[in-house]
Amino acid sequence: MDLSVPAVTLAALLLGTARAAGFVLMAPPFNSRVIPAPVKGALALALSVLLSTQIATTLPAPTAGFLLVTAVTEVVIGAALGFVVQVLFTAVQMAGDVLDLAGGFSMQPGYDPLSMTQNSSLGKLHYLLASTLLFSSGGHLLMVKGFATSYEGLPLGGDVPTEEIASVLITAFSMMFLAAVQIAGPMVAVLLLADVALALLSRAAPSLNVFTMGPPAKILLTLTMLGLTFPLLPPALDALLEHGARAMVSLRSG
Repeated sequence: MDLSVPAVTLAALLLGTARAAGFVLMAPPFNSRVIPAPVKGALALALSVLLSTQIATTLPAPTAGFLLVTAVTEVVIGAALGFVVQVLFTAVQMAGDVLDLAGGFSMQPGYDPLSMTQNSSLGKLHYLLASTLLFSSGGHLLMVKGFATSYEGLPLGGDVPTEEIASVLITAFSMMFLAAVQIAGPMVAVLLLADVALALLSRAAPSLNVFTMGPPAKILLTLTMLGLTFPLLPPALDALLEHGARAMVSLRSG
């Protein structure tokens, strides 16, 4: 029984793992520190095994220099694809950060043991909720499908499309800020109206200590509105993931 594996298949497996590793390290929800590094490595290897047949058909005869240069290029491409998705996914957390600042929760930030930094409470809550929705709705499968389709526009051995990646990143950053404003904008407007109402109350009744009753009132209003706006997150997240998948597919090498 012959157990030898063709060199082209091994090269395709190696290069596919390189791009998948860059993607897994950058794209949510796979980039979370909750997922152990061996699991991320196994996921990258599994993706390369599934795509090795498709990759091997477009791979020329491998040489040592070709494998080294192409492996570095594939890691860069995979990281770029994952970063595009991460930028769009961050819009949900940014909306929580804006709401955290307007609602007064930023006066006491919470310590995040995963990122080893202090994050806003509502921003981290939005991020965790978005990650949960991503797995429960099958959005992670959409990301994997977009990654697999990227080989059609970015085959192995091609150049890194720096100009197209820069254009896609600019568009992704623009959509991130726009989506954050669309998610948090109505709640921020209500909180601003609450500030105006408290200011008018302090003018009408100077004996009331508005500085004491203002923060608890805004926090209660923020928590009440959060319960009303959480059902709006799933369609917003689906739209962001769809744009992320389209961005990965739209990249083309020269």
